[in-house]
Amino acid sequence: MSPPRSAAVFLAVATLVATSGTGCRLVQRGGPVAPEVAEARRLCNEGLSAADRSDLVRAEGLLERAVKSCPSDIDARRHYAEVLWKRGERMEAVAQINEALRLSPEDAELCVQGGSMYLEMGLFDDADRLAREAVRVAPGSADAWHLRGQVSLTRGQAEPALADFHRALAIDPSDRSVLIDTAEAYRRLDRPQRALATLAVLSETYGPSQTPANVLTLEGRAQEALGRPADAIDSYRAAMVRGGDPSDAAERLAALEGTSAGATASRPDGPTTRR
Repeated sequence: MSPPRSAAVFLAVATLVATSGTGCRLVQRGGPVAPEVAEARRLCNEGLSAADRSDLVRAEGLLERAVKSCPSDIDARRHYAEVLWKRGERMEAVAQINEALRLSPEDAELCVQGGSMYLEMGLFDDADRLAREAVRVAPGSADAWHLRGQVSLTRGQAEPALADFHRALAIDPSDRSVLIDTAEAYRRLDRPQRALATLAVLSETYGPSQTPANVLTLEGRAQEALGRPADAIDSYRAAMVRGGDPSDAAERLAALEGTSAGATASRPDGPTTRR
């Protein structure tokens, strides 16, 4: 038995309302797909494949076409913004994120992506705004808490930053980027022992001799604060071996070795210098 005409009309209207404002990415998978939607998806997939091959020029062109094919496709804009950012086109990348947020204002992932961009650009108020929105929308997101903590840490507010990092770690205890920022917050709070303990946990997530230079440099800073210059020197030397232009490690190493050499030369029973 078919439903009454009034019920059928209501169902049709409800379906139209539910789908009219969602954008291309939310078209039902089992139903018919409009040609522009299919084209946008194809271009987006090709663009992501090009980005995976580090062909960013081609990726940018393909994703730009995907966005033009379906302007309300939020995922296409998100990926387009990522490639634009990698290409150094920062203002255009932020513009794409802002448009995506206009279409989907409570998308926590977009908030974090845009907030991270603003933070790197030094636009702290905008970064803070999006970080707080991400936390509000998705309090179970480690990335949201991490971003809010990063904003605080950048502003020199280590205590609230540490609290946010702990919230992030409660959600994802093995997040390397959160762990290193937590160690940095402890260092700034003059709690080097806790910094070292956090770095020890972080180091366990890497294989043998795989700990990055920035982690080793932070380790050396904590050891210096604990009055362990020999251990700090070892950490700085290891950081320099890892590469990646650890300029801070080189400067700290030179300072420590200079101090050590001066102390040795000043001792009456110090070894004589061989020529």
